[in-house]
Amino acid sequence: MTRISRRTVLRAGAAAGVLGSAGIAPIVRSAPPTLRLGHGAAAEEQVWLLIAKPDLGKNHGKSYILHATRFPSSSKRAQALEAGAIDLAMGGANGVIFAAAQGVEGKMIASVARESTRGFSSSFYVKAESDVKSVPDMKGKVIGVNGFNTSGHLWLIAALKKHNLTDKDVRLTPVGFSAMQESLRSGRIEVGMFPQPFAALLEKQDKVRKIFDAKYGMPFDEELIVIMGKDTYLKSHAEAIRGLLQDVRAATEFYLAKPREARQMLIDAKMVRVTPDVYLDMKDYYREPSCRIDIDSLAKMQEFQIEAKFQTKSVDVKTLVDLSYLTM
Repeated sequence: MTRISRRTVLRAGAAAGVLGSAGIAPIVRSAPPTLRLGHGAAAEEQVWLLIAKPDLGKNHGKSYILHATRFPSSSKRAQALEAGAIDLAMGGANGVIFAAAQGVEGKMIASVARESTRGFSSSFYVKAESDVKSVPDMKGKVIGVNGFNTSGHLWLIAALKKHNLTDKDVRLTPVGFSAMQESLRSGRIEVGMFPQPFAALLEKQDKVRKIFDAKYGMPFDEELIVIMGKDTYLKSHAEAIRGLLQDVRAATEFYLAKPREARQMLIDAKMVRVTPDVYLDMKDYYREPSCRIDIDSLAKMQEFQIEAKFQTKSVDVKTLVDLSYLTM
């Protein structure tokens, strides 16, 4: 233990006294605010990377401190955000639009991943020996999706509609992504929905056949994962939010430039529990380098939600987005 002399203590006290007598208060730096972020288990790689390696950005510990919590489902994250248990959440843009139509407040501030023909698209698979060869063959089958009124549910409805079918013609059951592969293997479901990296793992380990993907029935870019928060909180922590998003952009740039290195870092940090032979070279979602949300795509997404009767009324999607925190 380092010993501090009595003379040093007296000098420090005298200095403080001089400052006080001169009417100058010693500078006391307060800790930056802690941002409590809820995240999920799929398609959030560059933000996971920032969680694992905060020094990829330059603002952690200066304008903000990030505390991240993983949630098993988007509904649990939404509940935590609404209850004030977390400050920010990553989740589906469809969910934000749906919630807004129900009167639930939320602002989308950054894009993390998109469903696009420019990258991987979440896909529905059957076992190789299944008699399901195409979408019409799914009639009467048990279909696993990650929840009701979710993006997966919407993609299924859109695909069925192309063949004059509805979700009433199949048997829907909610299954978490981490349990989807085993549910398909065991026969508890006959068709399962798989995002990355679960799709890459399934294709590596099991004999399966892809039936359709998210772009089959909705052939336009969609915001898949976004960062969102309550407007009041965002405004009262604007500097911290801007610092976080600046770092998210830096992490996105690193991830896009060095995907194998970035993914290995995620494996090493145990943020992803997928073997390197599957994960390092998997086809990934499209990620917008600027992290800016495509408002036009949100409008198209809402049209599908209304048509599918997820929503009974529309909202002005422009009011659900605030890109001002992305300014440098």
